[in-house]
Amino acid sequence: MEPNSDVDKKQDELTWLENLQRNSWEPEVIISGIILAFLFAFPSKIYAFSAMLVQEVGMAFLGAMLVLLYLSAVISVFKIFFVVHLVLRFIWAGLLGLSYAFPKGVIKENLFKISRDYNYRKPADMVLEMERTCSMTFAYPISLVFVILVFTTYLGILLFLYVILDVNFFIIYLTFMLSVIGFYLLMILGKKSRIKERYGGSIMASVSAVYQSNMGKWFSIWYGFGIFVLSTPLIYSDVRDFSLFFNETNLLENELKWPSKDLSYMEYHDESRRYPRVFLASEFVDGDLLRLSIARYQGDEKFIEDLKSNFKTELDSLNWHKLEDTPDIYRFIVNDEVLEAGPWRRNRINVTDQKVFETVIPIGHLPAGTFTLKVEKLMVNYNLFSNKPEEIRLRKQWDEIDFIKK
Repeated sequence: MEPNSDVDKKQDELTWLENLQRNSWEPEVIISGIILAFLFAFPSKIYAFSAMLVQEVGMAFLGAMLVLLYLSAVISVFKIFFVVHLVLRFIWAGLLGLSYAFPKGVIKENLFKISRDYNYRKPADMVLEMERTCSMTFAYPISLVFVILVFTTYLGILLFLYVILDVNFFIIYLTFMLSVIGFYLLMILGKKSRIKERYGGSIMASVSAVYQSNMGKWFSIWYGFGIFVLSTPLIYSDVRDFSLFFNETNLLENELKWPSKDLSYMEYHDESRRYPRVFLASEFVDGDLLRLSIARYQGDEKFIEDLKSNFKTELDSLNWHKLEDTPDIYRFIVNDEVLEAGPWRRNRINVTDQKVFETVIPIGHLPAGTFTLKVEKLMVNYNLFSNKPEEIRLRKQWDEIDFIKK
């Protein structure tokens, strides 16, 4: 009785698996739809998170940019994967309806003579082939999920150590790259080991091997590469204008020539986004005072201390005003005239909870018209390894913003 019981049990399992395979389209479509809805809402959160790392945590711009690029690439690639899958399922549904309406397929006698010599496929065969293609497309991302989870966890740990230990980001970046290269060389060149055995027995390695052995070694690689190429426009859209958060540099030529209004004036601004530099309440100004706000960066507090203690001679040569508070590292110029800012206030913006400095600048002596407010910023350059201050730097085109005085 026991052998028959085992056979019956195995047969039941096979029947259960076959039923799942036949009806897999239902969970596939549901899962793809839910994941896509989540993925399309996520990029703005990643952008805000990366900007927060620079402004509130004090992370180096390169680190935040890598975080943004990495997460955006992951999300964009999966967007394309699931969009392709849903498109293929749409085609499959059409073929399924065709096989139901015309189960016999092509009736050659009813065709024009010129079309009768071809060997046409039956609708049922096309449905089965498309079913196989859809399932293959849906399962492919599994080979990437585990790699992404491991890399994301490892990168998160390194960034956590970077913030806690306050080391130069170059050290963290170098550690990450060397460890990744070392692991890759170990897997390629190393002898048989426990690590390689565990990796070979993992779901990730098994799925990848199934695709390579059944679809071709190079097909799976080129398929993944093609998906990445298709996702590049989405990645570019997600990281656009993030260079404005590189607060240690001047604006780029294109940013000076074509400024973004929604990042310069509150009246055009999307409340869910952070301000990268200087912004005004409106581009039109009434009265004799210009109300001005500046995005606060955590790293600037370190600048002010090092400037006051190490670069007194350089500050005198620049004819810089007295440094008492963090916003004093900025200087404002209109028509080549230095304008003195009033008392500074600290504030936070709703929704994003961004910290900003606010002040007013007297412009009563200016006639009505259009003016450009130029903002200069003092920076400190630090040693790559010791992280000690080395020299002072003046960014003369840190920001420019136009306003119209009525």
